[in-house]
Amino acid sequence: MNFYDKIHELTRCLKETNEYKEYISLKNSLKEDEKAYNLIKEFKNKQNELQLNYLNGKEMSKDEEQEMQNMYSLIIQNEKSRKLFENEMKINVMLADLQKIIGDSLKEFVEF
Repeated sequence: MNFYDKIHELTRCLKETNEYKEYISLKNSLKEDEKAYNLIKEFKNKQNELQLNYLNGKEMSKDEEQEMQNMYSLIIQNEKSRKLFENEMKINVMLADLQKIIGDSLKEFVEF
């Protein structure tokens, strides 16, 4: 058994899920709506920037928080955008479950 072959197999399995397929379909569909697609892209870039700042010890300002809430409110008004975010959350739950299963299975390594 090759460890990396199994990881690639697991990745292929994820890509075969309905959640992943719908996510990709919605993402490709949203590319046709330049305004909606760019708003999501801007939101995700800002979200990544704020997460990086948080990891470096910088708290989000009230203005940044309000900006993110405003952008999110605009995004979810679009049905495809809202569904995209819903599918993204489902995929993130699946990935968190994967991480938990691996962590639980390797307790003797993870715990000291």
